[in-house]
Amino acid sequence: MIVVCAAHPDDEVLGAGATIAKLAEEEEVASIVFSYGQNWPFWKDKEEVMRMRRKEARKAARILGIKEEHFLGLRDGKIEEDFTPDVMKRLKEIFEEKKPDKVFYHSSFDGHRDHLAVNSIMNRFLKMIKYEGEVYKFEINLWNWFNLRPFKIFDVSDTFRRKLKALDVFSSQWVWVAPLKYIMT
Repeated sequence: MIVVCAAHPDDEVLGAGATIAKLAEEEEVASIVFSYGQNWPFWKDKEEVMRMRRKEARKAARILGIKEEHFLGLRDGKIEEDFTPDVMKRLKEIFEEKKPDKVFYHSSFDGHRDHLAVNSIMNRFLKMIKYEGEVYKFEINLWNWFNLRPFKIFDVSDTFRRKLKALDVFSSQWVWVAPLKYIMT
């Protein structure tokens, strides 16, 4: 059993999507998403964005082979502040139920505030529960393209297209890319 923890819907796809798809062919995968990422796009109603991102996350999960998603519902930009003892209890319940032998979450080299919060929370949490399984940390290259430090490399040549297909599902997040299409052609 693998548990993938991400700050926002789409982070697990951006950071480790092809690896998740590859491992999901052999093992069951569940995801834990800390926040709906409701602050982007900022000009839309937050409730509408939350519904949209949850729907996108579920569709992307199916593409990657993730069988189950858990949404903790913490505020976008406030993950560390919102991580209360009740949320810790919920996280612990998920881990006790799933008993993962592998855990994936954000790297400490990632520069995004919420990604760093999930890294810090998961480091503390895994230490607290005395987790003995394998730990893998992923980076979102947008935040750290100049300083990547891979510790383990998976051959994902056969699942990379599934990652791209899963990324394509997050249409709510690609608003800023549209003008670049004119530049790239």
